[in-house]
Amino acid sequence: MRTITFSFLFMLTSVTACAQKKDNAPLVPPKMKTIHSVPFLTKQNDFIYVDKTSLKPITNQKFKRASVYTPTGFATVANEKNEYAVIDENGKIVLNFSEEDVNLNVVNGLTFYKKDIEYEKKMPVWKWDLNIMGGDIKKEQTYHKIEIGVLETKQILLNEDIPYLDDNYYLNIVSVDENHVFWNGDLYEIKKSRLNKIEKNIAELLENKRFIKASNTDFSMYELGQKKAIHSEMKGIETLQLQFGKETITMTEINKERYEPEVPKLLVDSKTNDVYPFPQYEKVFPKEITKATALQIDFIKKASLVYSITNSPYFLLGVFNYDHDVWAFDWLYIDTKGNVVDSIDKYNFKVLDQIGNMVWPDRKMILPNQFINKNWKFGKIKSYRGMNNGYLIQIEDEKHLKTMGLWNSDKNIWEIKPEYHTISVLDTEKEIYALQKEEKGLYTLYDNKNKKNIGSNAYQFINSDGLVNVNLNSEKNMDYYIDIYSGQEYKE
Repeated sequence: MRTITFSFLFMLTSVTACAQKKDNAPLVPPKMKTIHSVPFLTKQNDFIYVDKTSLKPITNQKFKRASVYTPTGFATVANEKNEYAVIDENGKIVLNFSEEDVNLNVVNGLTFYKKDIEYEKKMPVWKWDLNIMGGDIKKEQTYHKIEIGVLETKQILLNEDIPYLDDNYYLNIVSVDENHVFWNGDLYEIKKSRLNKIEKNIAELLENKRFIKASNTDFSMYELGQKKAIHSEMKGIETLQLQFGKETITMTEINKERYEPEVPKLLVDSKTNDVYPFPQYEKVFPKEITKATALQIDFIKKASLVYSITNSPYFLLGVFNYDHDVWAFDWLYIDTKGNVVDSIDKYNFKVLDQIGNMVWPDRKMILPNQFINKNWKFGKIKSYRGMNNGYLIQIEDEKHLKTMGLWNSDKNIWEIKPEYHTISVLDTEKEIYALQKEEKGLYTLYDNKNKKNIGSNAYQFINSDGLVNVNLNSEKNMDYYIDIYSGQEYKE
């Protein structure tokens, strides 16, 4: 039987994290401020900052573009020359205007910035690119000049010129705890708002302050603050063996992927032969099946996917079903003691494919057959941290009309009926959504918690920070900000 390979990611507590936490896990207490000012668009198409209640100007500064303030009190602005800068709440420039793009990200109460500009760099003759067909010689290569640092202390973490194709530096800083962050393969301790590197060459960050380091083909697992490895000399494998009575069941090509991951999905301890599955490698896969039916044993022999369901005693076993109209897996579960079951209780654990669509729990677990129209076909299912048991589900009816709705798997009801082309999530906690009725139609604001529309205006798009776009005519659009909770527009 041919092998279908997939790469899977997981619903994370941070967009860029490699670790999982429960949705109700306490977040790191940030050093945040109450921000009273917002960018306001004038009739002259300039942005000024005003008090969000009185709409009175905070300063007399004008900008061609402006962002909302971070919770730490910083904003990015642009002038008429398309140069970018960062200002504080008083309008003081803390990063000078330059041609470099500027992005901000707040983690653990610190404001991280990234400055980035693309340019053509002259190369030495041995790096010239000869176009044999055209006879041209390209003497330049596209490079990125990147600077990443901390605004509050002016500490520079990285300052490099790198080839365009090698640019993999992002502001994906992950909070490990109040005093530690993970970024770019390194672990940092925060002291007096400055980052001090304490561990490097980390291949994978796990939950509960654990991490994996790689050395050639060996892997070791550590815990923050502990010098001795929890597990060392671990190897990656793609085969599992289970004993069932006198029979040895060999599962081959487990978690096979198109692209080899940095850390294998199955790690075996060379000393004990204990196998620890992805994503958290936190518990040992059983060596023996203690309870299973003949049908379950047959299923296990065909399984090609094994994941550890975190914060539970279970492992997830998957067999790809080639007969489905929509590609999907069939599922089975085995606990740490070797008991096999067909279903388990709900856990805060989601498997996503590499573009963010839901794989497990699958549609039948989320939206049981008794609640669907028999002519429906299902497309993508999405869920985001903080949505709890809410899922955005795509449906195609017998007329091939594709719509989307918000399904509550706890109450088994449509929170938002599948009558929309697109539903965008703006705030999961307060359940604020942007609804697009028809393809290429306008977006409106909707408060799902209170079941009411917000405001009366519609927009080309609505971002979670309140940035909206309206079409003035066929050739001109206008951007400005609104309050996504009240619909108030910040413009003259």
